[in-house]
Amino acid sequence: MNASEQKLMRNLATDRDDRAARDLYRAYSDELYGFALRRLRDRGAAEEVVQDVFTRAWRHAGEWEPSRGSLRTWLYGIARNAVIDHERRRSRRPQVDSDETDHIADAGEPIEQAVVRWQVEIALGRLRTEHREVIALAHIQGLSIREIAGRLGLAEGTVKSRTYYGLQSLKLALEELGVTP
Repeated sequence: MNASEQKLMRNLATDRDDRAARDLYRAYSDELYGFALRRLRDRGAAEEVVQDVFTRAWRHAGEWEPSRGSLRTWLYGIARNAVIDHERRRSRRPQVDSDETDHIADAGEPIEQAVVRWQVEIALGRLRTEHREVIALAHIQGLSIREIAGRLGLAEGTVKSRTYYGLQSLKLALEELGVTP
């Protein structure tokens, strides 16, 4: 595992001046906030979840085992549990449309698979709209180049070009998130 992650967590578990906590927050807060916001669709709730994630991480820093997964995976596991906890508390309120809860992770989904899926969602969100659109139509809905061109009213060459540049941008976005495509 990453030596800097191990040092950060060791410092978090033993450091009393909270420098390690600030470093951890700076490194992961934005992506965890994005994850929580997409799941909960509520800025206040997402901020609350992120705060809860870092509080739990600080309290249980000594429990992280590098041999079981990366620090990012461990934090996303905490975030996933915090989102589920928040959803349970919110379930006492009136139910929301099922469309709004479709993005919540399946409780039986392996955490590694959930983390990769969340990171791909983050990366897709960073793409230009026209690139994201053709990638979704081709790779998620399984449409052919001809079908996409017909649906969007574009030339087939334009669809091919957007798909190529969209996939290149997606690869870069995933690399920035630390995912090896």
